[in-house]
Amino acid sequence: MRLRPQRKKIMPLEIGLDKLGIGIVLYAYAVLLGACYIFSFWRPFGFNIFPYLGLQDYISTPLNRVVVIVAVPVVVAAIYVMVQERGRDSIRNVMRVLVLLYAISFAVDFYKGVSAYLALDFHFENETSLLVIAFVMFVGGIVLSIYRARLLPEFTAQFCALVLAQSAASMAAGYSDGKGLYNGALQVHFLENKDLCEQGGIRDWVFLGAFGDRTFFMNTIDKRLCVTDEKKIRLISRQVREQL
Repeated sequence: MRLRPQRKKIMPLEIGLDKLGIGIVLYAYAVLLGACYIFSFWRPFGFNIFPYLGLQDYISTPLNRVVVIVAVPVVVAAIYVMVQERGRDSIRNVMRVLVLLYAISFAVDFYKGVSAYLALDFHFENETSLLVIAFVMFVGGIVLSIYRARLLPEFTAQFCALVLAQSAASMAAGYSDGKGLYNGALQVHFLENKDLCEQGGIRDWVFLGAFGDRTFFMNTIDKRLCVTDEKKIRLISRQVREQL
């Protein structure tokens, strides 16, 4: 009589824990990319925003950068499914394509950020170091993607290359957006009830962001920052203001 090998029975609880672990990893990774974006966004202002942040702000703040932040869980989930169905060869190809796409995203935002950096003479000291770090991370991702077989196991190298490329793209996007606001981007919104930041002031205050109970603005003339916990805030876009 020939005995069949017994298969391990997977309990529903084990499946739930496995999915829970994947969800935690995806959430932590999204927080990491969000932190890269936020850190870079606030560097042109020379202000440490992190003491004012809640955990949800790391994901909700950079949601407008869909390719960098929101698509990450979808991409990772797709990769996970392909690993189960088609093997690692398809995964490597997906990762190579993703590294290329994030390299393009990085190049575009890095160019915008450097152009904005060169547009003004004044810079905070940490701005230069941030640009250097983002560029080094980008180059590191490309090197790992090209010379993966010489440095690390191929799959590990491709994964690390993807992480570096996405992180560099997040930093470039954050700096480009923050520096654009600092220099006076067209898509900014002004504080309409400007007495909240300065009684009798005539200069506009640019909306920078809202975190928890606090809202942040920047004066357009001397770059002073305003932090208010006022709930009733009215904003008006720059394009509407200039047409009035």
